Amino acid sequence: MKEELKVLFYLKKNQVNASGLCSVMGCITIGRSMEQFSAKIEAEPSKWDVKAGRMNGKGSHALQVNRQIDKINLSINARFKEYLTNRGSVTAEELKNAFQGIATTQETLLKVFAEHNEVYGKRIGIGRVKRTYKGYCNAYSHLADFLQKKYHVRDMSFNQLTFSFIEAYDFYLRVDLKMKPNTILGYIIPFRKVVRIALNKGFITRDLFTEYKPERGTKRTPHPNERGTVKDNERYV
Repeated sequence: MKEELKVLFYLKKNQVNASGLCSVMGCITIGRSMEQFSAKIEAEPSKWDVKAGRMNGKGSHALQVNRQIDKINLSINARFKEYLTNRGSVTAEELKNAFQGIATTQETLLKVFAEHNEVYGKRIGIGRVKRTYKGYCNAYSHLADFLQKKYHVRDMSFNQLTFSFIEAYDFYLRVDLKMKPNTILGYIIPFRKVVRIALNKGFITRDLFTEYKPERGTKRTPHPNERGTVKDNERYV
């Protein structure tokens, strides 16, 4: 039986600030698990609708608070659907942390990526080459920058990864950084290898790259940052 998600909002009425406002709190309930969180917004107690979990009225402050509540609610529900698609289940704590951008498990994307690069670096000269190692390091840096700029986090749990994340990263490389198709492959392939490592170790249960169809460019001489990466790892695509 699929567990139902409930998201409620209420006021922390025991703490009123100097402006007469109270903090808006949220509560996520999934089955028997429940987690509370701060919505990081404030509302007037006299205009708060307890049953609806939002403010009454059409004033600018009420509209602003209600818009933020709607935004949070949509974000939580979107994360909930992603978890059900990728894992089939999720706890209230996991969903809260995913919504807040917190990696909750020790097995995270950049952590495993860094470990892979460290092992590869130690094998340079023993079946491994330095230029490919540099390609992996560049791929790591771009992925880390993407997490900071788009998600405002320093790392991400594998359980939080979705196909939408891969599409967003491809878009970031293609549009924001204006990379060509072959250059994009030079950064996507190492990322995919790390996902394969996570799959083999049981951190995730499905290959998120199954639906990914990269745009392929024409044959050319790779950029120095890519040399070794695409050529040596095409088998992972």
